[in-house]
Amino acid sequence: MANVNKQTSHLWLLLKLAVCEMQPPDPDYILRGFDGPVTSLVFLPSSWEYGRCDSAAYLVAGTQTGSLFVWNRKTRRVVHSMMSVHANSVLSVTVLGGDDEVLSQGREGVLIRWKLLAIDNWLKTGWICCHFVLLLTFCAVQL
Repeated sequence: MANVNKQTSHLWLLLKLAVCEMQPPDPDYILRGFDGPVTSLVFLPSSWEYGRCDSAAYLVAGTQTGSLFVWNRKTRRVVHSMMSVHANSVLSVTVLGGDDEVLSQGREGVLIRWKLLAIDNWLKTGWICCHFVLLLTFCAVQL
């Protein structure tokens, strides 16, 4: 019985050491080229290059400097950028129900609605100033 307990304790020690020495996996790719730290990410549900053909082919990133970047996940390149569309940090980027509209929220209290005409052609279709709602300047909008 003592031999079984000894083997069990050795096995436990080996497992504990193996878990402690595990390192996180290396990333497949690091997206570079932003103008500041990334504060919000959202995957577009469809490809906009030639109609709806490839799910989650694009990634939209909002930055601390108020800019929006659209990344092609296959080529790993920026396909569209909109510099300083918000005066402050982008708190959230959300895809709206129609899949061709995006809502971005800035720390300055402005929500901007974008219509995606093409992946590199975004049209600002409206905005709402929410300075009177103090919570919107610290919390991301959730739809």
